[in-house]
Amino acid sequence: MDSISVRQFLKSNHQNDAEIKRRRLTLYFISYVGGTIMAVLAIQNVFRGDHLLAFFLGLFSVSVYGNAVLSHLYNKNDIFYYLAGALVIVMISTITITGGYHNTGLYFVFPLICIQIIVVQFRAAIVYVSVTMLLVFLIVSNQDVIPASYRPEDVSRFLISLSCFIAVFFIGEYFWHQSRKEMMSDNLEKMRQAHTDPLTKIPNRRFLESVYFERAINNPVDYFPLSAVVVDVDFFKKINDTYGHDVGDKVLIHLAQIMRSAIRSTDLVSRTGGEEFLIIYPATPLSVAVKLAEKIRIEIESTPFEDGDIRHPLTSSFGVATALADVNVEAAIKLADDNLYEAKRTGRNCVV
Repeated sequence: MDSISVRQFLKSNHQNDAEIKRRRLTLYFISYVGGTIMAVLAIQNVFRGDHLLAFFLGLFSVSVYGNAVLSHLYNKNDIFYYLAGALVIVMISTITITGGYHNTGLYFVFPLICIQIIVVQFRAAIVYVSVTMLLVFLIVSNQDVIPASYRPEDVSRFLISLSCFIAVFFIGEYFWHQSRKEMMSDNLEKMRQAHTDPLTKIPNRRFLESVYFERAINNPVDYFPLSAVVVDVDFFKKINDTYGHDVGDKVLIHLAQIMRSAIRSTDLVSRTGGEEFLIIYPATPLSVAVKLAEKIRIEIESTPFEDGDIRHPLTSSFGVATALADVNVEAAIKLADDNLYEAKRTGRNCVV
């Protein structure tokens, strides 16, 4: 995982959480408030004697509440947002056909249209609103077959004002989404810089602790057993003393490239210290992690560092451990670090 991949990882993590939370809370608020308002209106129409309108309002109130409750139970399913949009189409069509109380139902089209635009995603909202507008136009243009009765001047002004309202609302939503996207892009770039090692361009310890392990704990099925491999360059101080720190930096970049090329697309290599790296193998048992670490050890040993007249052989020591569950992550990394010191103690250039 390089700096670009870190940005993509942060983007999916940050964007999904923020957008899902916004849409879910919006759906709940609109559903419960709107459902309550419709229930109150249904009761009022019962006392007025308009039992047909009361029936429809009660039915819509129950449907809205039911959709919200189901979205609580299955909160990872997006279908309930689109069901809410579909319910709005039915509601608008019904109140336009029946006319509501004394043919004032058209007034409620405006807030209901807002719900469609807010709850469903922007492009889907265009489709929903277009279908709704077409149905409303067809209904008010054929009043001879519906119970409601609207004056021609009211219909024309309603359609014009509704079209202007929708256009303004969509324009506002569009620019809100654009400005939000720009702010998110700036924030993601700052987060990427904070979570990326500036020298090797691979993730740093902060990324592991604040982003990666949090994602792993929230999705244990996809990540555990999680194997950790601590890697330390052998005799790195000698390289710095012999060639200088600028060459030492190039050696670290060289090693990061080797490890990044050797890992799988699902794995992660990060720089956690001066010459120390940490490789994470998600959904990988200990036996497999040891074999993968051995493969990287051989690759490093067989790829000496070359820069101008310098050709310096490299070796690294490896400590491996596995966390079987999310509560064992820190303990596994500590054990891998202990195993690294054991590898150093027993002669270096080995996997323990």
